[in-house]
Amino acid sequence: MKRALSIAIIGTLFSCIYISIALYEKTLGFKFLEPLFTSDRLHLLFSNDIKTLEIFYFTYPSLSLLLAIPALIIDPILAPVITSSIAMGFFSSYLIVELYSKDLKLISVLVSIYLLCSPAMLSIATSGTSLYLYFILYYFFFSFLFRYTRDYTTYNFVMMSLCLTLFVLLDYQFLWMMIFVVPIIFFFSLFNSTTIQKSYVGIFEELTQNKSSTRELINKSFSTILVIIFTPLLSLSCFMIINYWFTGNFLFFETSQTTSWDQNPLINQLFYTTETTDIYLIDRIENLLLSCLFLSPVYLTSFVMGRKKLLFHLILLLAPIWIIYKLNSNPLELLSLQDLLIITASGIAAFIHLFQTALLGIFRKSKILHTLSFALLGLSLCGEYYYFDHSKIPQEQNMFAFIKQEAPLNTASSLELIEYLNNHIPKGSKLLTDNTLTYGISALTREKVIYVDQFDFDYYDAFQAPGLFADYILIPQAVKPEQLEARLNVTGHRRKYAIEYQNADFTLLKTHPKTYDRN
Repeated sequence: MKRALSIAIIGTLFSCIYISIALYEKTLGFKFLEPLFTSDRLHLLFSNDIKTLEIFYFTYPSLSLLLAIPALIIDPILAPVITSSIAMGFFSSYLIVELYSKDLKLISVLVSIYLLCSPAMLSIATSGTSLYLYFILYYFFFSFLFRYTRDYTTYNFVMMSLCLTLFVLLDYQFLWMMIFVVPIIFFFSLFNSTTIQKSYVGIFEELTQNKSSTRELINKSFSTILVIIFTPLLSLSCFMIINYWFTGNFLFFETSQTTSWDQNPLINQLFYTTETTDIYLIDRIENLLLSCLFLSPVYLTSFVMGRKKLLFHLILLLAPIWIIYKLNSNPLELLSLQDLLIITASGIAAFIHLFQTALLGIFRKSKILHTLSFALLGLSLCGEYYYFDHSKIPQEQNMFAFIKQEAPLNTASSLELIEYLNNHIPKGSKLLTDNTLTYGISALTREKVIYVDQFDFDYYDAFQAPGLFADYILIPQAVKPEQLEARLNVTGHRRKYAIEYQNADFTLLKTHPKTYDRN
């Protein structure tokens, strides 16, 4: 009871701090595409009855949308930020209380400083993105793997299964991790066996000469894998069946441009001022190696401290293996924090695991290790600072601009358009546009403007006769704007549709004074 109360008090305090920082960030004008996408979908989900099932089932990652729903009662724009701040606040509280309960008061203080000063942790907590879910689930996935090396109970595998099930709604590709976990499961069964001598010679003799022991180990490993993977695979199957039932495509949530915030490659050019340049493969590999190095002080330290522990090292190796897999699966894209956070999360989980072994007594008595803890804190903070400084991801560059207290990297044209729509367009006007490129605009103006986009039944009819269905046409001028104009059937009709407003990235056309009333 005392532990739960401590988590509640510290969690509330940290949540308030994170929310305050997030609100301050908002007052400075910082905007991030992913939380704007979530806010736009939340507004659509609860403000009308058009395509409700499509929004609810196919928005991906679904987990961040579902968790933001309770905060919707406060403000749909702030809902993602409030959710990430509260989640990270209570997760931080859990880590601090966990360390304090081991009589590691100094370490709990250092961890508190890290969680409040770390560029990565502040960005995760205050940006409203789904990064907080990746970080928390990565941590618990490794935490329960490490815990099984101390406590051979089914509970740990059930909790791992729950983590993987949640990953289905966040990033289903993480289920491929089970391929790399299978050998570790076999070693778990091997070391958990009471009939096999725990030495390399004893293990080799038993496996090669005793078929019954080999069969028992295989059966135990298979049953363990089944316990872990059954619920995630069942959840993924149900999710894909729902997609197929409504759309005829098992992977509609992944292939459609309206289901995820980053599906349209042009979106970053419209909302961030960062320059996009072609990066060669060798540059991507160099960037990845530097990123991993900057984020790995805790990971590498725990790897060294856990020497002579085979299972411990095998579990830690899952992090770089997963990063290599992600790099190979899409070598043309730079890996972002959503993938690289596995290094930080696994390192923290490994450290807390080591504090629950015989190393705890050594650490309590060693003043040198306490001194090194300060050095590790400094290395971690500096490493994350340099990671963001070298990041090529627009969203992360915008996060770093806030850390450095510089001007937001959001384009002036998008901010000017939002201001114009909110203050110069008659309330209730209908605006035809492509939501995949303008959800960052619509999220902040849906209270004023009625959008005829992919979530309106008239969207495709409006292509043929925009004047019958909309008062205005919003055309993003990102790349090849003529394609968008052709899609809207307004090519060569600049004289027919007068320009109401125009800036570097957007053109707002006016069709006629009053929307046609079909009723």
